[in-house]
Amino acid sequence: MAREGYRSGMEKYDFSFTSISRIILLFLIPFTAYSLGLLPCFASFIFFYRFFDFGNVLHIIIFPFFLVAEFLLFIVCESIVPGIFIKIFRIRCEEGEHELSIKDKNFFKLALHAMLYRPPLMLLAIFKLLPLRMLFLKLAGLKIGKTSLIPGTEIIYDPYVTEIGEQTLLGGYVKIAGHVVEDKLIIKKVKIGNNCLIGLDTVIFPGAVIEDDVTIGAKSLVLKNQVLKKGKMYGGVPAKEIGEKRER
Repeated sequence: MAREGYRSGMEKYDFSFTSISRIILLFLIPFTAYSLGLLPCFASFIFFYRFFDFGNVLHIIIFPFFLVAEFLLFIVCESIVPGIFIKIFRIRCEEGEHELSIKDKNFFKLALHAMLYRPPLMLLAIFKLLPLRMLFLKLAGLKIGKTSLIPGTEIIYDPYVTEIGEQTLLGGYVKIAGHVVEDKLIIKKVKIGNNCLIGLDTVIFPGAVIEDDVTIGAKSLVLKNQVLKKGKMYGGVPAKEIGEKRER
């Protein structure tokens, strides 16, 4: 008889072929992606290192600059390669309710996506390379207007179910979640319209719909499935209407 999992759901993992193979893939796929990402850095280091003469003062001065350049190349490669893996292999979850078990396809994809997505985000937080960050987010599934702006400190947990329109600005440390864990794993798209302003440190939960021309005050909480109406101002925990958006 199978053991029950969280809140009587499917058990998180067992010793079945499906569980074991997926646990191995959770290690093997990210390991492969990050190894391939390291390859250009390793090759360039080996190639250029042989030209350094550490008996030469000028070479000693140049060497730290070379190391920093290698580190920047490392960040670029370890962002783009995992992003390409996510895009090519379509590592994204379907909207809906799913079991909290490695045997559930979408739970497995959520875990795999996190292992390919979160480490590059931490690397990109070291240097605010916004064009590279935007490229990585798009490879990971984010749909965002060309005229919208992100600060580089935002956290978009599930970019493949996040849509942001044109002329929208996310404030610093905004957090957007496309999934939440209750009795099941719930995944639902977050939609942010055009000409919106999302205030500092705001948290947006799955299923939220923020219509065009909405302003949200700092440190607000947009609840799951909440709809913020066009042209309004919102603020608070949870976010409530506090007025009409002022014309610029």
